[in-house]
Amino acid sequence: MGKVLLYASIAVTLATAALGFINKGKLTSTKEKLVATEDTVTKKTAAIDQAQKDIKAGKDKLETVTAEKDQVTAQAETLKTDLDKNKTQVADLTTQIAAKTASVTELEAKVKEAETKLAAATTPGGVAAPAGPSPEQQAALQEKEAVITKLQADLEASRTQLEGLRKKDADRTALKMRNGLEGRILAVNQAWNFVVLNLGDKNGVVGNAEMLIKRGSQFVGKVRITSVEPSTSIADIVANSVPRGVSIQPGDNVIYQATAE
Repeated sequence: MGKVLLYASIAVTLATAALGFINKGKLTSTKEKLVATEDTVTKKTAAIDQAQKDIKAGKDKLETVTAEKDQVTAQAETLKTDLDKNKTQVADLTTQIAAKTASVTELEAKVKEAETKLAAATTPGGVAAPAGPSPEQQAALQEKEAVITKLQADLEASRTQLEGLRKKDADRTALKMRNGLEGRILAVNQAWNFVVLNLGDKNGVVGNAEMLIKRGSQFVGKVRITSVEPSTSIADIVANSVPRGVSIQPGDNVIYQATAE
């Protein structure tokens, strides 16, 4: 009976030891898995934090770019308005010149008619009639001559101003743009059908020049320069130059290719 108990005790001890060894192995494996899991979680957390930072940076950059685009678009609309005002001013000056020229011609005709009447009032021998021109006639002639003088001065001033505007445009047109000049589109206004370029007077851009628009190797359309500033310029999109289904976008490239003369 004692031996049986001894064997049983040894068996229980061995079983306990084996169970403890197995549990220890499992515990070690579990700890290793836990450490690996924590390391993975740490890396993923770091990756998530970095992704969130990148997203925030992207949003900030997008807001900045959007603000810059809105600013450039507003500037472009202002420049377009100024250009329209300049064209209107030229048209108004031309109309004023025509009106003043007509007034001068009419007054000169009246003065000539008055002078003819005065000549008719003299004697055949060229001696003035005793009565001579009345004070009212002299005053009327003097007034008409003064009006003519003033109108001629205004007309000359208007012509000088108009000539200055035309000369300014002619000077720009006479310049030659460098063949192969490249730039890009900063903003597009679909409503008014014009674009803003990052090229200006300091780059040699001149008014009325046409530039090609490309996106990579793809032809997108043409634009014609309408207003030039020191660092930027405004260009109208040439009608029917944009292929069907294609739209001009900010970032598209523009290039000037001179035609053979």
